[in-house]
Amino acid sequence: MDRACTPFSSPDFFPTHLLTGYAKGLAYAALITLGLIFAMSQLISTNFVEPVAKPLPTIQPIDMTDKKVVTQQEYQAPPSPQDLPPPLERTEVIREVETINTIPTITPPVTESGNNPAIVSREPVPVYKATPRYPSTAMRRGIEGYVVVEFTITKTGAVRDVRVIAGYDSAGNPTNVFNRSAQAAAERFKYQPQVEDGHTVERYGVRNRITYKLAQ
Repeated sequence: MDRACTPFSSPDFFPTHLLTGYAKGLAYAALITLGLIFAMSQLISTNFVEPVAKPLPTIQPIDMTDKKVVTQQEYQAPPSPQDLPPPLERTEVIREVETINTIPTITPPVTESGNNPAIVSREPVPVYKATPRYPSTAMRRGIEGYVVVEFTITKTGAVRDVRVIAGYDSAGNPTNVFNRSAQAAAERFKYQPQVEDGHTVERYGVRNRITYKLAQ
């Protein structure tokens, strides 16, 4: 069954309270709009003055000290090491001992008549002469020379009380570089003791000359 559609004709379609709310909203919007227009007009009409700029701070003068220019020398490599010198040649040493006042004098036996035994006298005879050690200092410096020593030959043929009389180099200048070596060598000398009247006796003041010479 068809129904006919009737237009709205009821008087309650726009209620009164809705109309009142719309009116209030329009009034508020108008007031806000007017306020904004008034504020903009005030801003436009205001004479803005450029603010006074603060003075710039004073810059203190800069003290420019003089700069010293240091010149560096160019690096130079150290010199290359020199070649080593050739090794020294070995020096041979000639050790020679000369004897002074020690030439033996052999006296023939003296016999007496009767039953007395033979009386024999004899000078001391060298049996062993120790080879002196060449001092290293003299060898390095190439010094040659000699030393005169004095000692006592005991009854047994040993040597004691050895002392150095003098030492000289090859030029005749006094030197003591050979003294200790000569004294040590003389202390090891051996002799046949001196005999007087068939008895061994000590011999004092015997002198020897010990020579030091480098081989050529």
